[in-house]
Amino acid sequence: MKTPSPIPPHIAQSASFLTPQEQERLWHAAIIMADSRGLLLRLTAMFGRRIEALRGTLTQTGERLGGATWTGLVERARDAVEDTLWTGYNYATFGLDAVPDFARPGQPGNNAIHRLATTASGAASGFVGLPGVLFDIPFTTMTILRSIAQVARDSGEDLSAEDTRRACLTVLAFGGPNGADDDTEIGYWATRLGVNHLTVNLLIKSAAGRFGVVLSEKFLAQAVPVAGAVTGGLLNYAFTDYYQNMARVHFCLRALERRTGESAVLRECFDTMVKAARDRRRVSRRGGKPEPVKYLPRRQQVI
Repeated sequence: MKTPSPIPPHIAQSASFLTPQEQERLWHAAIIMADSRGLLLRLTAMFGRRIEALRGTLTQTGERLGGATWTGLVERARDAVEDTLWTGYNYATFGLDAVPDFARPGQPGNNAIHRLATTASGAASGFVGLPGVLFDIPFTTMTILRSIAQVARDSGEDLSAEDTRRACLTVLAFGGPNGADDDTEIGYWATRLGVNHLTVNLLIKSAAGRFGVVLSEKFLAQAVPVAGAVTGGLLNYAFTDYYQNMARVHFCLRALERRTGESAVLRECFDTMVKAARDRRRVSRRGGKPEPVKYLPRRQQVI
């Protein structure tokens, strides 16, 4: 794994209510948030025209195909995801320790194994075309949910707690990387606020609705047999990587919120870090030097 860049001194100064170790963790989470959509956006752009063409074909010929329109495909994907999520959490966390063993840290290779598994599933389902969706939807959903749960556990969450289950489902409710690049963190906070007071039933429906649309887009891109194997494998890898990254960000923030009790200040600091990380990325591409980030005065807690 690539070593994240060290936190700039002026960024660390703005986060003085955190310990140096917590500042580094939050900065690394900000880098992940700023960079997490790169691969997925490139693949989406690559297959975007194909998705739109197949969506139009399905919409125009849906009646002759027995109602297999774009809307029908989204509903099928959503229902399959919802069915999986109702029983999936217990299966996804089967065999995992409920709480992390800090004397024996989680194996970093687990994330790679999950990406490899979903890549193989996407390739296999893409090889046969849309019929492979019947297998790939529950398998991919379950594997991504297990990967999210492992990130949660290794971030100090208790997998047996109902709140942790809700937090894992919330990651899936973030949906895909849609919208403008600069709005990633805005969408994150908006989703957290939107699902905060939902019952588990409504939370599952929300997660299934958003994740189902994401999977429907993916399966349209891999609808052509054989050629879809490469598409399905690449997109499954990218989606798994994306949700793993979102889980790292989400559970890092949850851990720091629990420790500090400063949710509003932490959000402001994190948003500033994401903007700084995004600016550094853009400047590095141009080969220039980043401009110093200006901060508004804020209340700080020194510990």
